[in-house]
Amino acid sequence: MIPYRYIVLFMALLPGLAAAQEQADKVQKSLPHTSADQMIKLVLGLLFVLFLIFLLAWLFKKYLGGSVIYNASLRSVAGVSVGQKERVVLMQVGERQILVGVAPGQVNMLYALEKGDEIKPPTPAEKGAFAEKLKQSLTRLDKQ
Repeated sequence: MIPYRYIVLFMALLPGLAAAQEQADKVQKSLPHTSADQMIKLVLGLLFVLFLIFLLAWLFKKYLGGSVIYNASLRSVAGVSVGQKERVVLMQVGERQILVGVAPGQVNMLYALEKGDEIKPPTPAEKGAFAEKLKQSLTRLDKQ
């Protein structure tokens, strides 16, 4: 059997519970209801903003080349692949040429060419001759 004091306590709380329910009903009625039209407008607005972000990123990449800073004193003269992920690249740094080994996660200077041993950038017809010119330059340097 339920003790008498619990019943009295429950009866004392009833007016407070009723007042809380009325307050909750008032708050719910004062909140604006979202309709399907408003949800469609919201989704279309979000899609439009995403479209603008992608459009601006594409324009930025196309017209600025993906990089804001361009340094004419540093450029790649030629390169050759020596493995699946490894390359040897001849870099022009100012007036000096440097042979660089490039692998995933690291770049190492292999050799710095002297002023008389510089290699000219290949024309499109000579692109296959880079390896031969590099071999000639290195053998010439070994002989000295």
